[in-house]
Amino acid sequence: MSLVEVMVSSVLVGISSTAALGVWNQAAALVHDTASMERKAADLEMVRLASHRWLARHAANTKQLMTAVAPCQWDAVAVAAAADAALPLPEGITRQWTQDGQLRGLWQELALVDDNGSVLMQRRQLLSPAAFGLCRP
Repeated sequence: MSLVEVMVSSVLVGISSTAALGVWNQAAALVHDTASMERKAADLEMVRLASHRWLARHAANTKQLMTAVAPCQWDAVAVAAAADAALPLPEGITRQWTQDGQLRGLWQELALVDDNGSVLMQRRQLLSPAAFGLCRP
């Protein structure tokens, strides 16, 4: 091999190695981002389950969560305040309680937000006092 051939092959090896490392770096970053998002989704699900479990245990004992107007409805403001006190949220997760339009219960809306306030993932569940056995005739 001549000196020119050695130089050209060295440059080609260097370029191909750099390109391969760039691809591997992108793949590693994607795997890291995916694992991070899966952990955050698991955190969101844990908050949802904890809220459900908290309501199942404490809603029957707490008449302050019910509205004074309707016999079998939760007060969204009271439930939100009690849930925030009992179940603090991890950083990056927001929770909102809203009354169902047909008065069947409360919607718990959980959202995973990034640093800019953009919603990355959202979970929504209708929770009804009747489902917890709180509506007795």
